[in-house]
Amino acid sequence: MTPASRPLVDRLKIKLEALGHGIFYLTLRLFGQLGAYLLLLPVITVYAATSRKIGRLTAPYLSRRFPATGRPGRWLAMTRNLIAFGQVLVDRAWLGISGGELRGEFIGYHRLEELVNRGKGVVLLTAHVGNWQTALARLDSLPTRVHALMHYDQEAAAKHYFDLSGGKRPFEIIDSEGPWGGMIEATAALQRGEVVTIMGDRLVKGSAVAVEFLGDRTRIPEAAYFLAGSVGAPVVVMFAAKTGRRSYQLRVWDSWYPHWENREQRGEACRNSGARFAKNLQEYLDEYPHQWYNFYDFWQQ
Repeated sequence: MTPASRPLVDRLKIKLEALGHGIFYLTLRLFGQLGAYLLLLPVITVYAATSRKIGRLTAPYLSRRFPATGRPGRWLAMTRNLIAFGQVLVDRAWLGISGGELRGEFIGYHRLEELVNRGKGVVLLTAHVGNWQTALARLDSLPTRVHALMHYDQEAAAKHYFDLSGGKRPFEIIDSEGPWGGMIEATAALQRGEVVTIMGDRLVKGSAVAVEFLGDRTRIPEAAYFLAGSVGAPVVVMFAAKTGRRSYQLRVWDSWYPHWENREQRGEACRNSGARFAKNLQEYLDEYPHQWYNFYDFWQQ
């Protein structure tokens, strides 16, 4: 779809988003990361206090993560969640505009490097939590090419900081909106011994597995496990958490090889893999409960 063919409402929304981001970009240039953080606080506080919609969008997660919390506590949790998300957006813009750096540790890097060096490729599974773009930025040190299987919106106002800086991305994009959802290109990359990173939480289309997550059943994408098992590659779960204003922790949480001999075993292997990923994700949220950025009913996807 070309810009001219978009509905008027969609085009207006894009322009308003661009205006809002432009104000934050100007603040970043004039007052730096801390100045943008300070601007963020009243914006988020007013938004959380006046928008019923954001309450509905955050309730599915917060009601399960903090089930014993009353309305004041739930509102505070929602505000903290939104501020954490806003700070991640500020951080990636600040990194791109100023060329600044975040300090961090990479726990499990040598394990990831060891799996890469086996030459079977690696499916690197992450989620919409923490500062996931930090994870992508740190992958340039791996001894192979890295690909991100994702939908990339060229017109998005909230750009990746690689775009804002004008620098070279440390990964290549495989468009999930392309033929076969990008699976052919992803398979070829793994067969060359390269890394393919995939978001394992949001189910947009394609096959899924049912998992238990925060006390309820939900469905998550199956593609990563099918892809890894088809070529004999390992699945590696990695999340990046924001731990301070300019610090983060990047951690390899788990790794395994999905394996099957027949179609029945394939289904079981994918279900077990999905359950393992959901367990890792829940463990992450036990440590960083406000760094969850799926603002919709995750249990109805």
